[in-house]
Amino acid sequence: MDVSVVFNFGFRISDFGFRITFVDPQSVLLVAVMVLTSAGCATFGRRGPVPKDVAMCRELTQQGVAALEMGRWDQAESLLERAVEASPVDATTRQHLAEALWHRGAREAALVQIEAAIQLDASDASMTVRAGEMLLATGNVDKALARADAAIRLNPKLAAGWALRGRVYWRLNQPERALADLQRALQFAPDRRDVLVDVAALYRERGQHDRCLTTLHHLLDTYPPGQESQMARWMEGLALGDLGRPQQAADSLLAASRDGPPNADLFFHLATAQMAAGRPEEAQTAVQQALSTNPAHEPSRQLLLQLAGRTTPADPLVR
Repeated sequence: MDVSVVFNFGFRISDFGFRITFVDPQSVLLVAVMVLTSAGCATFGRRGPVPKDVAMCRELTQQGVAALEMGRWDQAESLLERAVEASPVDATTRQHLAEALWHRGAREAALVQIEAAIQLDASDASMTVRAGEMLLATGNVDKALARADAAIRLNPKLAAGWALRGRVYWRLNQPERALADLQRALQFAPDRRDVLVDVAALYRERGQHDRCLTTLHHLLDTYPPGQESQMARWMEGLALGDLGRPQQAADSLLAASRDGPPNADLFFHLATAQMAAGRPEEAQTAVQQALSTNPAHEPSRQLLLQLAGRTTPADPLVR
Protein backbone atom coordinates (compact mmCIF):
# COMPACT_ATOMS: atom_id res chain seq x y z
CA MET A 1 0.00 0.00 0.00
CA ASP A 2 1.41 3.34 -0.94
CA VAL A 3 1.21 5.10 2.40
CA SER A 4 2.97 8.39 2.92
CA VAL A 5 1.79 9.09 6.46
CA VAL A 6 4.74 10.14 8.59
CA PHE A 7 4.90 7.77 11.52
CA ASN A 8 7.17 10.18 13.43
CA PHE A 9 9.87 7.57 13.76
CA GLY A 10 12.16 9.67 11.60
CA PHE A 11 11.14 8.03 8.35
CA ARG A 12 8.27 7.28 6.07
CA ILE A 13 7.24 3.74 5.23
CA SER A 14 7.81 4.47 1.55
CA ASP A 15 11.37 5.63 2.26
CA PHE A 16 12.64 2.22 3.25
CA GLY A 17 13.46 0.86 -0.18
CA PHE A 18 12.71 -2.72 0.81
CA ARG A 19 9.72 -5.01 1.22
CA ILE A 20 8.05 -4.63 4.60
CA THR A 21 7.80 -8.05 6.21
CA PHE A 22 4.88 -7.50 8.51
CA VAL A 23 1.49 -8.20 7.00
CA ASP A 24 -0.24 -5.06 5.74
CA PRO A 25 -4.01 -4.81 5.34
CA GLN A 26 -3.82 -4.77 1.55
CA SER A 27 -1.92 -8.08 1.49
CA VAL A 28 -4.30 -9.62 4.02
CA LEU A 29 -7.31 -8.73 1.91
CA LEU A 30 -5.66 -9.82 -1.34
CA VAL A 31 -4.98 -13.24 0.13
CA ALA A 32 -8.52 -13.39 1.50
CA VAL A 33 -10.16 -12.74 -1.85
CA MET A 34 -7.91 -15.31 -3.46
CA VAL A 35 -9.00 -17.90 -0.94
CA LEU A 36 -12.58 -17.07 -1.76
CA THR A 37 -12.15 -17.53 -5.50
CA SER A 38 -14.72 -20.30 -5.51
CA ALA A 39 -17.35 -17.76 -4.45
CA GLY A 40 -17.04 -15.81 -7.68
CA CYS A 41 -19.26 -15.88 -10.74
CA ALA A 42 -22.66 -16.14 -9.11
CA THR A 43 -23.38 -19.85 -9.41
CA PHE A 44 -20.05 -21.46 -8.59
CA GLY A 45 -21.54 -23.46 -5.73
CA ARG A 46 -24.82 -24.44 -7.38
CA ARG A 47 -25.62 -27.89 -8.62
CA GLY A 48 -26.90 -28.68 -12.04
CA PRO A 49 -26.04 -27.22 -15.45
CA VAL A 50 -24.10 -24.00 -15.41
CA PRO A 51 -24.84 -21.34 -18.04
CA LYS A 52 -22.09 -20.99 -20.59
CA ASP A 53 -21.27 -17.39 -19.65
CA VAL A 54 -21.04 -18.27 -15.96
CA ALA A 55 -18.81 -21.25 -16.67
CA MET A 56 -16.55 -19.03 -18.75
CA CYS A 57 -16.47 -16.43 -15.98
CA ARG A 58 -15.52 -19.09 -13.46
CA GLU A 59 -12.67 -20.45 -15.57
CA LEU A 60 -11.30 -17.01 -16.42
CA THR A 61 -11.54 -15.85 -12.81
CA GLN A 62 -9.63 -18.87 -11.58
CA GLN A 63 -6.92 -18.22 -14.14
CA GLY A 64 -6.89 -14.53 -13.25
CA VAL A 65 -6.50 -15.23 -9.54
CA ALA A 66 -3.65 -17.63 -10.26
CA ALA A 67 -1.95 -14.82 -12.16
CA LEU A 68 -2.55 -12.48 -9.21
CA GLU A 69 -0.89 -14.95 -6.87
CA MET A 70 2.19 -14.95 -9.08
CA GLY A 71 2.25 -11.16 -9.37
CA ARG A 72 1.49 -11.17 -13.08
CA TRP A 73 -0.71 -8.12 -12.92
CA ASP A 74 -1.14 -7.46 -16.66
CA GLN A 75 -2.06 -11.07 -17.36
CA ALA A 76 -4.45 -11.10 -14.41
CA GLU A 77 -6.08 -7.90 -15.61
CA SER A 78 -6.65 -9.29 -19.09
CA LEU A 79 -8.16 -12.53 -17.80
CA LEU A 80 -10.37 -10.83 -15.25
CA GLU A 81 -11.62 -8.24 -17.74
CA ARG A 82 -12.78 -11.11 -19.91
CA ALA A 83 -14.39 -12.72 -16.88
CA VAL A 84 -16.30 -9.52 -16.12
CA GLU A 85 -17.44 -9.32 -19.73
CA ALA A 86 -18.76 -12.88 -19.43
CA SER A 87 -20.58 -12.15 -16.15
CA PRO A 88 -20.86 -8.41 -15.45
CA VAL A 89 -22.99 -8.89 -12.33
CA ASP A 90 -20.44 -10.88 -10.35
CA ALA A 91 -19.06 -8.82 -7.45
CA THR A 92 -16.14 -11.07 -6.51
CA THR A 93 -14.73 -11.12 -10.03
CA ARG A 94 -14.86 -7.32 -10.13
CA GLN A 95 -13.01 -7.18 -6.83
CA HIS A 96 -10.26 -9.40 -8.23
CA LEU A 97 -10.06 -7.11 -11.26
CA ALA A 98 -9.79 -4.09 -8.97
CA GLU A 99 -6.78 -5.70 -7.27
CA ALA A 100 -5.07 -6.38 -10.59
CA LEU A 101 -5.63 -2.80 -11.71
CA TRP A 102 -4.48 -1.41 -8.36
CA HIS A 103 -1.24 -3.33 -8.35
CA ARG A 104 -0.24 -2.14 -11.80
CA GLY A 105 -0.97 1.47 -10.83
CA ALA A 106 -4.35 2.05 -12.51
CA ARG A 107 -5.90 3.41 -9.34
CA GLU A 108 -8.89 5.23 -10.76
CA ALA A 109 -9.89 2.20 -12.81
CA ALA A 110 -9.47 0.02 -9.71
CA LEU A 111 -11.78 2.30 -7.75
CA VAL A 112 -14.41 2.05 -10.48
CA GLN A 113 -14.31 -1.75 -10.26
CA ILE A 114 -14.34 -1.99 -6.46
CA GLU A 115 -17.22 0.48 -6.23
CA ALA A 116 -19.13 -1.49 -8.87
CA ALA A 117 -18.50 -4.64 -6.82
CA ILE A 118 -19.99 -3.01 -3.73
CA GLN A 119 -23.04 -1.92 -5.70
CA LEU A 120 -23.52 -5.56 -6.64
CA ASP A 121 -22.93 -6.86 -3.10
CA ALA A 122 -23.21 -4.28 -0.33
CA SER A 123 -23.19 -6.96 2.38
CA ASP A 124 -19.50 -7.86 2.13
CA ALA A 125 -17.68 -6.06 4.94
CA SER A 126 -14.19 -7.05 3.78
CA MET A 127 -14.85 -5.74 0.29
CA THR A 128 -16.15 -2.52 1.80
CA VAL A 129 -12.93 -2.16 3.80
CA ARG A 130 -10.84 -2.75 0.70
CA ALA A 131 -12.70 0.02 -1.10
CA GLY A 132 -12.07 2.30 1.86
CA GLU A 133 -8.36 1.52 1.83
CA MET A 134 -8.14 2.39 -1.84
CA LEU A 135 -10.05 5.60 -1.26
CA LEU A 136 -7.79 6.59 1.62
CA ALA A 137 -4.68 5.87 -0.42
CA THR A 138 -5.95 8.17 -3.17
CA GLY A 139 -6.81 10.98 -0.76
CA ASN A 140 -10.59 10.51 -0.70
CA VAL A 141 -10.67 10.73 3.08
CA ASP A 142 -14.37 11.47 3.57
CA LYS A 143 -15.42 8.61 1.31
CA ALA A 144 -12.96 6.33 3.06
CA LEU A 145 -14.52 7.22 6.40
CA ALA A 146 -17.96 6.40 5.04
CA ARG A 147 -16.72 3.00 3.87
CA ALA A 148 -15.11 2.33 7.24
CA ASP A 149 -18.34 3.17 9.06
CA ALA A 150 -20.28 0.93 6.69
CA ALA A 151 -17.89 -1.97 7.22
CA ILE A 152 -18.15 -1.64 10.99
CA ARG A 153 -21.94 -1.69 10.76
CA LEU A 154 -21.81 -4.80 8.61
CA ASN A 155 -19.37 -6.62 10.89
CA PRO A 156 -18.49 -4.94 14.20
CA LYS A 157 -15.93 -7.67 14.92
CA LEU A 158 -13.91 -7.18 11.75
CA ALA A 159 -10.50 -5.84 12.79
CA ALA A 160 -9.83 -4.40 9.33
CA GLY A 161 -12.85 -2.11 9.60
CA TRP A 162 -11.67 -0.57 12.88
CA ALA A 163 -8.11 -0.33 11.57
CA LEU A 164 -9.29 1.52 8.48
CA ARG A 165 -11.34 4.00 10.49
CA GLY A 166 -8.42 4.55 12.86
CA ARG A 167 -6.16 5.41 9.94
CA VAL A 168 -8.76 7.75 8.52
CA TYR A 169 -8.99 9.60 11.84
CA TRP A 170 -5.21 9.76 11.96
CA ARG A 171 -5.21 11.34 8.52
CA LEU A 172 -7.83 13.78 9.80
CA ASN A 173 -5.48 14.74 12.67
CA GLN A 174 -7.69 13.18 15.32
CA PRO A 175 -5.11 11.00 17.11
CA GLU A 176 -7.25 10.11 20.12
CA ARG A 177 -10.03 8.70 17.97
CA ALA A 178 -7.45 7.04 15.74
CA LEU A 179 -5.79 5.33 18.69
CA ALA A 180 -9.13 4.19 20.12
CA ASP A 181 -10.14 2.54 16.84
CA LEU A 182 -6.76 0.94 16.28
CA GLN A 183 -6.81 -0.48 19.79
CA ARG A 184 -10.29 -1.81 19.07
CA ALA A 185 -8.88 -3.54 16.00
CA LEU A 186 -6.30 -5.21 18.23
CA GLN A 187 -9.07 -6.57 20.43
CA PHE A 188 -10.22 -8.66 17.49
CA ALA A 189 -6.76 -9.33 15.98
CA PRO A 190 -4.17 -8.93 18.78
CA ASP A 191 -1.16 -9.93 16.65
CA ARG A 192 -1.93 -7.94 13.53
CA ARG A 193 1.43 -6.41 12.73
CA ASP A 194 0.38 -3.42 10.64
CA VAL A 195 -1.96 -2.27 13.41
CA LEU A 196 0.72 -2.73 16.08
CA VAL A 197 3.04 -0.55 14.00
CA ASP A 198 0.41 2.18 13.78
CA VAL A 199 -0.37 2.03 17.51
CA ALA A 200 3.32 2.24 18.39
CA ALA A 201 3.74 5.20 16.06
CA LEU A 202 0.78 7.01 17.61
CA TYR A 203 2.12 6.43 21.11
CA ARG A 204 5.46 7.87 20.06
CA GLU A 205 3.77 10.82 18.43
CA ARG A 206 1.98 11.49 21.73
CA GLY A 207 5.17 11.17 23.77
CA GLN A 208 4.03 7.93 25.42
CA HIS A 209 7.36 6.22 24.95
CA ASP A 210 6.89 3.42 27.47
CA ARG A 211 3.66 2.34 25.79
CA CYS A 212 5.32 2.68 22.41
CA LEU A 213 8.10 0.30 23.43
CA THR A 214 5.65 -2.15 25.00
CA THR A 215 3.69 -2.24 21.75
CA LEU A 216 6.87 -2.78 19.74
CA HIS A 217 7.86 -5.69 21.98
CA HIS A 218 4.44 -7.22 21.27
CA LEU A 219 5.13 -6.69 17.57
CA LEU A 220 8.52 -8.39 17.84
CA ASP A 221 6.94 -11.31 19.68
CA THR A 222 4.74 -12.01 16.66
CA TYR A 223 7.82 -13.12 14.70
CA PRO A 224 9.57 -16.48 15.08
CA PRO A 225 12.86 -16.08 17.01
CA GLY A 226 15.55 -14.73 14.76
CA GLN A 227 13.12 -13.69 12.02
CA GLU A 228 12.12 -10.25 13.29
CA SER A 229 11.68 -7.66 10.57
CA GLN A 230 14.20 -4.94 9.97
CA MET A 231 11.56 -2.28 10.48
CA ALA A 232 10.44 -3.68 13.83
CA ARG A 233 13.99 -3.63 15.16
CA TRP A 234 14.57 -0.16 13.73
CA MET A 235 11.50 1.18 15.46
CA GLU A 236 12.51 -0.51 18.71
CA GLY A 237 15.89 1.16 18.54
CA LEU A 238 14.38 4.59 18.08
CA ALA A 239 11.94 4.03 20.94
CA LEU A 240 14.78 2.97 23.25
CA GLY A 241 16.61 6.14 22.29
CA ASP A 242 13.54 8.17 23.23
CA LEU A 243 13.67 6.56 26.68
CA GLY A 244 17.30 7.52 27.18
CA ARG A 245 18.68 4.02 26.76
CA PRO A 246 21.29 4.64 24.04
CA GLN A 247 23.28 1.43 24.46
CA GLN A 248 20.17 -0.72 24.02
CA ALA A 249 19.08 1.56 21.18
CA ALA A 250 22.40 1.02 19.43
CA ASP A 251 22.15 -2.76 19.90
CA SER A 252 18.65 -2.86 18.39
CA LEU A 253 19.64 -0.64 15.47
CA LEU A 254 22.74 -2.75 14.85
CA ALA A 255 20.52 -5.84 14.73
CA ALA A 256 18.18 -4.02 12.34
CA SER A 257 21.10 -3.14 10.05
CA ARG A 258 21.88 -6.84 9.75
CA ASP A 259 18.28 -7.92 9.18
CA GLY A 260 17.73 -6.43 5.74
CA PRO A 261 19.19 -4.47 2.85
CA PRO A 262 21.50 -1.51 3.52
CA ASN A 263 19.71 1.74 4.25
CA ALA A 264 21.41 5.09 4.76
CA ASP A 265 18.81 6.38 7.21
CA LEU A 266 19.14 3.27 9.35
CA PHE A 267 22.93 3.50 9.44
CA PHE A 268 22.62 7.17 10.36
CA HIS A 269 20.32 6.40 13.28
CA LEU A 270 22.71 3.64 14.33
CA ALA A 271 25.62 6.09 14.25
CA THR A 272 23.81 8.67 16.37
CA ALA A 273 22.88 5.97 18.90
CA GLN A 274 26.48 4.77 19.01
CA MET A 275 27.60 8.33 19.67
CA ALA A 276 25.10 8.67 22.53
CA ALA A 277 26.32 5.35 23.94
CA GLY A 278 29.92 6.59 23.97
CA ARG A 279 31.11 4.42 21.10
CA PRO A 280 32.74 6.89 18.69
CA GLU A 281 34.61 4.27 16.66
CA GLU A 282 31.43 2.25 16.09
CA ALA A 283 29.60 5.48 15.26
CA GLN A 284 32.19 6.36 12.62
CA THR A 285 31.86 2.89 11.09
CA ALA A 286 28.08 3.25 10.91
CA VAL A 287 28.16 6.71 9.36
CA GLN A 288 30.66 5.52 6.77
CA GLN A 289 28.27 2.67 5.94
CA ALA A 290 25.51 5.24 5.53
CA LEU A 291 27.60 7.24 3.09
CA SER A 292 28.68 4.11 1.28
CA THR A 293 25.01 3.32 0.78
CA ASN A 294 24.13 6.89 -0.23
CA PRO A 295 27.04 9.32 -0.71
CA ALA A 296 24.62 12.24 -0.86
CA HIS A 297 23.01 11.49 2.52
CA GLU A 298 23.35 14.93 4.10
CA PRO A 299 22.64 14.06 7.77
CA SER A 300 25.42 11.48 7.62
CA ARG A 301 27.79 13.95 6.02
CA GLN A 302 27.13 16.39 8.88
CA LEU A 303 27.54 13.67 11.46
CA LEU A 304 30.87 12.64 9.95
CA LEU A 305 32.10 16.21 10.41
CA GLN A 306 31.00 16.08 14.05
CA LEU A 307 32.86 12.83 14.58
CA ALA A 308 35.97 14.37 13.04
CA GLY A 309 35.77 17.12 15.65
CA ARG A 310 35.24 19.84 13.05
CA THR A 311 31.88 20.94 14.45
CA THR A 312 30.22 20.85 17.85
CA PRO A 313 28.01 17.77 18.23
CA ALA A 314 24.33 18.45 18.49
CA ASP A 315 21.82 16.32 20.39
CA PRO A 316 23.35 12.90 19.66
CA LEU A 317 20.18 10.92 19.22
CA VAL A 318 18.40 12.40 16.21
CA ARG A 319 14.66 11.85 16.19
